[in-house]
Amino acid sequence: MDSFTLRKVEFDAVRRILARYASCSLGKSMALRIAPSRNPPVIVRWLEQTSQMVAAIRDVGLLPFGGVTDISDALVRAKPGGGAGGEDFSAIVSTLKGFANVRAYLHALPETLPALRELADGIGNFEGEIRAIESVIEPDGRVRDDASERIGRLRREIEQLAQRIRDVIYGYLHNAEVAKLLTNVAVTVHGDRYVLPVRVDNRGRLPGVVHRASNTGATVFVEPNECVELNNRLADLRQDERDEERRLLSELSVRVSQRADEISSSLHAMAQVDLLSAKAQYAYHFDMTCPTVSENGPLQFQQARHPLLVEQAHQQEQAGLPPEK
Repeated sequence: MDSFTLRKVEFDAVRRILARYASCSLGKSMALRIAPSRNPPVIVRWLEQTSQMVAAIRDVGLLPFGGVTDISDALVRAKPGGGAGGEDFSAIVSTLKGFANVRAYLHALPETLPALRELADGIGNFEGEIRAIESVIEPDGRVRDDASERIGRLRREIEQLAQRIRDVIYGYLHNAEVAKLLTNVAVTVHGDRYVLPVRVDNRGRLPGVVHRASNTGATVFVEPNECVELNNRLADLRQDERDEERRLLSELSVRVSQRADEISSSLHAMAQVDLLSAKAQYAYHFDMTCPTVSENGPLQFQQARHPLLVEQAHQQEQAGLPPEK
C-alpha cells in the first residue's frame, strides 16, 4: 500500500492507538513504524500469531514484560573501554531477567499455540550474565559491598576513618575556645573534607588549611591540622575504591560484550513479541474478528468498523458522553 493511501486512511493514527497497547518502548517504537504487507503468506502468519496471542492473553494472562527497556545505548557503553556505569548494568540485568520471564511464558504455553511457542527460540538464555552482573551490581546501580574482597575491605576502612574524622571535627565544636572563633557552631563539608566555619577576623587562630571563603567574605572554612592527614588518607582510600569499582565494571563489560550481538538480537525479538501482544490486546479490547485471506478472491467487508471511529466511540464512553448518531 502506497504512502498516499496510508495517509488517506489515517494509518498513522491507527499506529498510535496500537502503540498504546505496547508494554515497553521496544514494542511502541515498532508499532509506530508498522506497515501493511502485500505478501499473502506473511499476512496469514501475522494473523495466526495475533489470533494465538489473543487466546494466550485470554486464557493465561498478559506477558510479563516488567523490567524490559531498550538497552541499546547501554550495550554500546558496556564494551571494554566504553565507560559503562553501574546504572547501565542495572538496566541490562533488569532487561535480561525480563527476557527470561517472557521466554518462560512462551515456552509454557500449550501446544495448541505453536506460533507463539516458537517465538521463544528468538530470545536468548542469559542466566550466566544475570548471575555475573547481580554478583557485582545492586538494583540501584551501586557496586555491591561484597563484589570483591578488596572493595569490601576498602569500604570498611573508609567508614571507620570517616567516623574517626567526624569524632575529631565534632570534638572541636565542644571546645569552648574553638566555638568562640566560629561563625556558627556547625560542621561543613567541602569536597570530601570536613571543615569549620571560622569568622574571618579569627583567621589564623585555628591552625589548619583554609579551603575557601564564604560569598560575603565574612567566613573562611578551615580544615584543622589534626584532620588534614586523616582526610588525605581518606581521599586515598576513596580513590582506591573508585579504581576497584572501575576494575569490576570493566570485567562485566568484557563478559557482556562477548554476547552483545545475541542480546541485541533478543531485543529485536522482544520488540516483535511486544508488538504482537499489542496487536492482540487491541483486537481483544474491541472484539475484532480475524479476516479470511484469499489471494484471488474479491475484497469484502462485512459489518466493518473503522478503527478510528471505534476509538472515538470508546473515548466518548470513557468520558460518559452519549454516542454520536
